[in-house]
Amino acid sequence: MNIRIKIMIGLAAVTLILSGCGSKSEGSSNTPSPSSSPVASAESPSESPSESPSEDKGELIAKDFVQLASQGPEASKLYGKLKEEIGNVSSEQADDMIRAMVKYYDKELPELEKKYEENDVQAKLIGLKWPIDEAKVDALKNATLSSLVHDTLKGGYKLETSEGFIFPVVDYRSLADQANGATEAMKAYLNVMATESDNPSASDGGLIISLDDLASRTLAAESYVVAFPDSLERKSVEQTFVNYLQMYLIGLDNTPIFDFETFHLLPDTKKQFEQTVADHGGTVTGKLTKQFLDVLAGTKGAVFIKGKDGSQQDVPAVKKFRDSLEATARAQLPAGKSQ
Repeated sequence: MNIRIKIMIGLAAVTLILSGCGSKSEGSSNTPSPSSSPVASAESPSESPSESPSEDKGELIAKDFVQLASQGPEASKLYGKLKEEIGNVSSEQADDMIRAMVKYYDKELPELEKKYEENDVQAKLIGLKWPIDEAKVDALKNATLSSLVHDTLKGGYKLETSEGFIFPVVDYRSLADQANGATEAMKAYLNVMATESDNPSASDGGLIISLDDLASRTLAAESYVVAFPDSLERKSVEQTFVNYLQMYLIGLDNTPIFDFETFHLLPDTKKQFEQTVADHGGTVTGKLTKQFLDVLAGTKGAVFIKGKDGSQQDVPAVKKFRDSLEATARAQLPAGKSQ
């Protein structure tokens, strides 16, 4: 069972991304200021030896953390080490540590999910009032379950629920809180991911945020790719952008963009699309939304047509747009150096 929620972005992320478009210059130079006296000049050389050990220490901390992460320790141990030591490294080294933590999650989360799939675990957790915290689990007086949940939460995960099933996900907001010293690109990436982890966009086959919020998340993901096209996190955010765009323009099974009776675009959805075009017409999101509205103008608003038996049938022009949406969107994004 694949219970991981992969789509993952709010208006607040746009502000952060746009404000972080420039490269971070902090710590970019250790060149001492020119001296105005022989005394100052004589003292200057003594500053270099004191800085060098600090830089070497940061490099060692980052390398040790990356190595530890590759060994698959308990999440609580690794995450605790991250929180303890990330403040003692440079921005680039902090990025390396966070990437190692995310890579660890990618590998270890499926194994953690299996522990929560056990019937007795689900039965006990479902009986608790949501949201589930450590205090509620402790009240069950079940040492095994209590240990599992405590270790999960201390490892930088959080618990989510969908279709009556409870499972762990990465708590990107908690991870973002540890990244004050990271580069602007990394902080922006974590905030994009944290918006989804804080408030999932979809559940049970339907949208659980407003269409306005979904448009904002789509634009935020796009803004990240535009601002940081060469980021190592670009691929992940670009996929998030594509996922959001498809939900936005195609809809979900339980949140269609069309009326079930007429198969025509919902008036409120059309209005929201038009607002996106008016406010963000120069973006990839805005351009594709305008293109879709143009297609629908040609079909007189029909997203699908009704067959003789009343069944839902494709409209060729709409199907063509829908089938090419991902490729078209990716092609319009800026190319990175690694692409």
